[in-house]
Amino acid sequence: MKKQIPIFTESYTTRLYRNLNKPENLQFYLEEKFPHEEIFPKGDSGIFLDDNFELQPDKSDLDNSLAFYQNFELDETQASDNRLWTYLSHVRFWSYMKKRWSIEGIEDPYGRIKDRYFLNNVNIESLSRNGISRLWWYTHLTIDNSRKDHYELTRILLNRQEIAVGILERRLGSIRSVRKGILEYLRDNPAVMNNEDKTRELIKFINLVGGVKNLSMLKFNEVRKILDKFPVN
Repeated sequence: MKKQIPIFTESYTTRLYRNLNKPENLQFYLEEKFPHEEIFPKGDSGIFLDDNFELQPDKSDLDNSLAFYQNFELDETQASDNRLWTYLSHVRFWSYMKKRWSIEGIEDPYGRIKDRYFLNNVNIESLSRNGISRLWWYTHLTIDNSRKDHYELTRILLNRQEIAVGILERRLGSIRSVRKGILEYLRDNPAVMNNEDKTRELIKFINLVGGVKNLSMLKFNEVRKILDKFPVN
């Protein structure tokens, strides 16, 4: 049964982020339950999620991304709301976040909290770093209902974490033709897709092209022609 979920207010979201500067608040991210206040805007959020749905930290990003997207119907405006993702990462999916993005024993816990528990900017880089929003956007940016397997490109994107990071945590990830071109190229060239160094070189290659060409103006077939010039050997 789907249940309407709340979102935090903008002011409370800002306060949570600002309070990270207080060292004593770091302890909150080690607790079994985050000590949040129920400060929500008046009225309904209009956002619904099955009350029994849970993200599984022991499963892959691909499994969680597909399951989450299929169970969580949002439009792009809703899916770009930092209040929503801050609530989900601190409350609804706290158990998942604690295991998947634990701050225990890491060198920069503040950096991890800022990147994974909040949404600092409404752009593809930030949306693909927040611990929860990334899962929804991975599928949203790659689903293609014209294919026999609607999630073919999603599977390629999440074949290795380096692929998702390399594409989506850069400006080129927001350009559909480039995103699709890279993923289809990797599908057709498994020697590149399965080699971390080659994948990194491919992303660097298309980025360099972006220095002399406006990638956002290129059509898909133009992107593929460029990528086909990449020296595989």
